[in-house]
Amino acid sequence: MATSHEIENSPLYEWLSEYWHNLLFQPDDELAVNTFESRMAKDVTIKINHDHVPRQVYFEYITGTRAAHDLTLISQKQLKVWEAPGGGGSIAYEGELMYNDKKTGEKQTGSVVMIADIRKGDDGKFTIVQSTEIATRSEGKIKTFT
Repeated sequence: MATSHEIENSPLYEWLSEYWHNLLFQPDDELAVNTFESRMAKDVTIKINHDHVPRQVYFEYITGTRAAHDLTLISQKQLKVWEAPGGGGSIAYEGELMYNDKKTGEKQTGSVVMIADIRKGDDGKFTIVQSTEIATRSEGKIKTFT
């Protein structure tokens, strides 16, 4: 039977937290790229705010954000999780981060609520197959993709 966690952090939360850390909050660009390539399904469906975002466009958005900003995680939490029998599942995640512009030093806070569907492949590895994000920043605009 599948399980639902409401209080303690689930294995899916730990996996997703590591994904975000490796993708955004550490300085090694190669690790970030390898994390994206290995943990984001090739046929992933991504939606940010009201826009459907192709995988390659999302990748370019992530790498461009890393190039322009130093990112710091402020907080994160698991909102709700459902674990599928045999592995994987769905998770609602909330995070807050600081963007520090590398050129100007300007700082902004951003927040995201994400619902991710994560599948366990035949090789035993997890991949994100669908992601819906609601993203905001303290100032300025969030990139639109349409």
